Amino acid sequence: MIRRFKTIPYERKKQLYGFLFVLPWILGFILFFARPMLVSMIYSFQNLEMTPQGLKGTYIGLENFKYALFKDPSFIREGVNSLVNMIYSVPLILVYSLFVAVLLKNKFRGRGLMRAISFLPVIIASGVLMQILKEDVFSQGMRGGVESVYLFSGGGLNGILTELGFGQQLIDIFNNVIARIFDLTWRSGVQVLLFLAGLHAIPDYLYEASSLEGARKWEQFWKITLPMLTPMMLLNIVYTIIDSFTDYGNSVILMIYNAAFSQVRFGYSSAMAWLYCLAIAVLLGLVFLFLKKRIVYMQD
Repeated sequence: MIRRFKTIPYERKKQLYGFLFVLPWILGFILFFARPMLVSMIYSFQNLEMTPQGLKGTYIGLENFKYALFKDPSFIREGVNSLVNMIYSVPLILVYSLFVAVLLKNKFRGRGLMRAISFLPVIIASGVLMQILKEDVFSQGMRGGVESVYLFSGGGLNGILTELGFGQQLIDIFNNVIARIFDLTWRSGVQVLLFLAGLHAIPDYLYEASSLEGARKWEQFWKITLPMLTPMMLLNIVYTIIDSFTDYGNSVILMIYNAAFSQVRFGYSSAMAWLYCLAIAVLLGLVFLFLKKRIVYMQD
């Protein structure tokens, strides 16, 4: 007798697939992040001192949080600066990555190579490496910045622009534009990949039907492509906000790091980290509430 097994419903199968995709992250969080997060939460309510026996903590309640919010002017100031930087950097990264993804979707010779190059910064560049590159090549950092590179030195591009009669203000604007392009390119690899996945998921029959109705490419982009990309757009917004707030060069991140390892104030550093994490969570919640009714989901 052949036993008949009950077929798994399609919706249930999609849920199982989704769980399998996030399972590696769940295991990694439990094994590597859950305990440090719990320890940092305990530290945030303590005043920790280094002793020969190790760290010794004294419970002080919410004093670390109160000091960060009401007595330390640098924490609030740098937090606001991070928010302002995020407000103008997130739209730029999204527009740039969408533009690149639309170009890379079309078939042309060398498309695979260009796709690999667009994602290459994500593979080879850590936050530390990108910060060093930005300081060495596109900023006036401790290592010499723009002037330390021949292309931007007096004998390089800056010299050529000067010989052509451009003023120093225009040259600075030009260098700033190059720096922004460099930064956008290095921070848009994941977003380009996600937008490409979203573009390839849009059914071709939608474009075919709209073409029969006389829709032009521009109209197809605004009426079909952009609405169908809204789920990926929400994902990219969330990812870009988190990436912007946790960037290696972020001033708040550096404050938290210096408080712990330079000033040996582990309790205060933990409190700042949790406040910063809470602020990011609140911002992401507001973004989700604002965008959730504007997301277009395609029904299977």
